[in-house]
Amino acid sequence: MEENRKVTYKHLKEGQKINGTEYENRSSGFTAYVKDVNPAFVTVEMWRRGGDEKKIDSRSLFLLPMTEDEIIEKYNEAAGKIIEAIQNPMHRDEIGEKEMWNVWLSSNPWEMAQMCKMKKVTVLGHCRDITPKHAMFSGDILDIGVCAEDEDGYRFWCHFRSEHITAMEKRYQRYQEYRKQGKKFHYDELVQVCLDEMEEKNED
Repeated sequence: MEENRKVTYKHLKEGQKINGTEYENRSSGFTAYVKDVNPAFVTVEMWRRGGDEKKIDSRSLFLLPMTEDEIIEKYNEAAGKIIEAIQNPMHRDEIGEKEMWNVWLSSNPWEMAQMCKMKKVTVLGHCRDITPKHAMFSGDILDIGVCAEDEDGYRFWCHFRSEHITAMEKRYQRYQEYRKQGKKFHYDELVQVCLDEMEEKNED
């Protein structure tokens, strides 16, 4: 997951990476590293540490890459709503047309929340009365259709793996537990913990 947050020059630190700027309704994307900050301009090293120096007007907004923790926290509430919605069973005549455009789908609930907001899509539920297919690269059987609606009210569905819904719910619940306990983790670690728990349950 990747996303930027906008800050003023006052929030920049030496050595910090930026992914671009916004100034006077214009945006510019690039990679640079902060070398010096003052109220007039920010000096950065372009593209790499030690790269060519460039001075940027301090009135600009600077795009900083968000951490995984920041992104998950930002979309945590939306992810919970998606998990609740995606479990809603729907009939075949309710889910609209089949579409190949599935960039908004993910087994990572926070990434899915992020993409749904970006693409302006609302998840409505799932349907099992569809013809399954094999995923192109993984070979997984995609046995349900997840239904969504765009901002114009167009309803459509895409193939998805039913097991992903269970996995999404487990990961989300475990994160809420970690959050209450103040524990830090990486998403890959959360996935592995949930997989280990499922294996232990199957062995029992």
